[in-house]
Amino acid sequence: MRRLAVGFIGCGGIAEAHARRLSRSNMVEFKAFSDIVRSRAESFASTYGGEAYEDWRAMLDKVELDVVFICLPPFAHRDEVMVAAEKGVNIYIEKPIALDVKLAREMARAVEKHGVKSQVGYQSRFGAGVEKAKSLIDSGKVGSIGFVSGISWFRFLRRDWWIDKSKSGGQLVEQGTHLYDTLRWLCGDVERVYAEMDKLFYRHIEGMTIEDVSGVVLRFKSGAIGVVSITIGGVPHYPQSRWNIVSWDAMLESENPNHLRVYWSNEKPVRVEEFKDPFRDTMALAELDLLKAVLEDRDTRTPISEGVKTLELTLAAVKSAEEGRPVTLPL
Repeated sequence: MRRLAVGFIGCGGIAEAHARRLSRSNMVEFKAFSDIVRSRAESFASTYGGEAYEDWRAMLDKVELDVVFICLPPFAHRDEVMVAAEKGVNIYIEKPIALDVKLAREMARAVEKHGVKSQVGYQSRFGAGVEKAKSLIDSGKVGSIGFVSGISWFRFLRRDWWIDKSKSGGQLVEQGTHLYDTLRWLCGDVERVYAEMDKLFYRHIEGMTIEDVSGVVLRFKSGAIGVVSITIGGVPHYPQSRWNIVSWDAMLESENPNHLRVYWSNEKPVRVEEFKDPFRDTMALAELDLLKAVLEDRDTRTPISEGVKTLELTLAAVKSAEEGRPVTLPL
């Protein structure tokens, strides 16, 4: 098996998380790193090998890559995907893929036009519990889905671009997107949303324009109804992140992506099954899925087209809250 030539656009914290995992694989060879702060790229290159660049365009012009990891903040996404796709470079891009649907759709068109593989960093799809839930739902074993709920309550605040809505898209779009993507993958696309959101806990933080609480009602195309609530004002050190899916024959309950509990409501007495793999590294599996897709010429689990749909859903929720009305998809 040949080793894939890998490069990075952006050398921040998320890039380090990816590079560290990839360094353990015999499937990749680090060729180049780029960052607007050249010293960051040089630090990565000295640690993992390859060349350092300040200009990602120069990197893509000079270095022949199989895969590029785009690890930029949402507001910095421009035409990296389009340029890489045109050069035949396969793409891993962090979520959210953009802050507007127009740019996201341009990315998807470029990937499709040039036939490259793509993967969005929605690694929760690779959780043991999420995978099991997906197989049970798709097989029809749990019956039709009627109700879905999800919560993400924790204490968290970053004092950088993240609290600027014009740069992050807001807490729901930038961070809550993982929960929305998981529920959309499991339960299907959404046709209508109604949302309320506000900044209630962090009013004292100067320059903070993102919401810290949100509640969203979803109407799935299947007819199922969902309710998702998110806050970054939760209890310190006691994060709550879980979802439930109620179907005719079972209830699915997950405490984290690597956990699933199934209550078989059509059995007497009710039978309970539990599936968990607490040590599964979902980010590493998302990376591996892309690498194998390139080598085996197959589709990835979360191509950019899926990133477009999840972005559109979260932007629709924001639009609903801003306009005080239900919003129908597509935007």
